Amino acid sequence: MLDIQPVKSTPHPSIHNCIDDVIFSVALWLGRDCKYMYGNAWELSFTKQRLPGQPLIECVSIPQTSMEYLAAYHGINLRFVERDDPAMDRTFMLNLLETRLASGMPVLLGFDSYSCPWCKAYKRLHTSHACLAIGLDRSGNKIYLMDAYYGRPIESLDFDYFEQSSHFYGLFTLCDEALLPIDRSNILRTTLTSTEEHVQPSLVGEHIRAYADAYLETDMIISESPEYMFMRSMKIPISRARYSIFLEAVSEELSLPALQEISVRYQEAAEQWLFIHQWMIKCLSSGNKPSQRKKVHQKLFELAHLEEQLLHELADIAGL
Repeated sequence: MLDIQPVKSTPHPSIHNCIDDVIFSVALWLGRDCKYMYGNAWELSFTKQRLPGQPLIECVSIPQTSMEYLAAYHGINLRFVERDDPAMDRTFMLNLLETRLASGMPVLLGFDSYSCPWCKAYKRLHTSHACLAIGLDRSGNKIYLMDAYYGRPIESLDFDYFEQSSHFYGLFTLCDEALLPIDRSNILRTTLTSTEEHVQPSLVGEHIRAYADAYLETDMIISESPEYMFMRSMKIPISRARYSIFLEAVSEELSLPALQEISVRYQEAAEQWLFIHQWMIKCLSSGNKPSQRKKVHQKLFELAHLEEQLLHELADIAGL
C-alpha cells in the first residue's frame, strides 16, 4: 500500500479539478513541484455553435493541463490511456495495477462517478471522475483508492464493480532531474507564445466578447439539469485559478513581485467566472429574462476587459 496523502490543487473549496488534485498529490509524494504545468491556462477561444441547440459552453475551448510542461519543467511524465481496446479487460487491468504498484508507482484511474459511493454524483449523474490506485488485494478482489478531490486518503471498492465503470487510466514515470532545464527565466515568454494563430494573448478578450454576444443572442433552452450545466461550466474558472497558481510559482522562483499581484487578480477572475455562470444558470431556470441576460452580458464584457489588461501587462513583463 502506497502512503500518498490527498492534496488540493487550489486553495478554493470548489474551483479545482480531480485530475489536477491527483497530480499535486503525487508530485508532493515524490518531492517535486508541478505548478508549471499550468503555463498555458491563460488560453481561451470561442467558436460559433456548430449544431442547433448545442450548449454554448461547448463552444468555449480551454486547454488541457500541459503534460509537456509537467515533464519538461518538473520531470514527471503522465500518459493517459483510454480503455477502448477489448484487450484491456479485467485481467489486463489487474496485471497492470499489480505490476505498477509493485514497482512503487501509483496509477491514476478515471471512471464514471455515477458508480462512486462517495461522489456527489453517485446514482444521479454520469460524469467522469479520477482517483489514484494506491493498493490492490488481488486475492480479495479489492482495490484501494486515494481520492484527492474529496480529501479521502483511502477507500476500498470491489474490483469487479469498479473495473466496469473505469474508462481510462494514467501512468506516471519520472525523468532524471539532472536533465531538466536549469535556466527557466524565459518561462513566461515561452508559455505566452502559442503555436495556434487564433489563440494569442491579444485575442482572448475578443473571444470572451464573442461568447458574451452569443449568450445574449442565442435562444437558450434547458437541455440538461442545472447541476450538470454548472459542472460543465467550471472549466473556465478552473483555468483562471490554474493560471493564478502558475504566475505565483513563477513570481516566487524569478523574484517578480508584479506577477504576484497579477496572480491575485487571476484568482479574483476565477471567482467572477464562477459567479457569472451561477447567474447564467439561475437566469435560465427562472424564465431567461432579457433584462437579466443583458446584465450577464455586461459582466462578461467587464471580464473580457480585465483579462485583456492582465495579458497586456504579462506581455510587457515577458518582453513580447
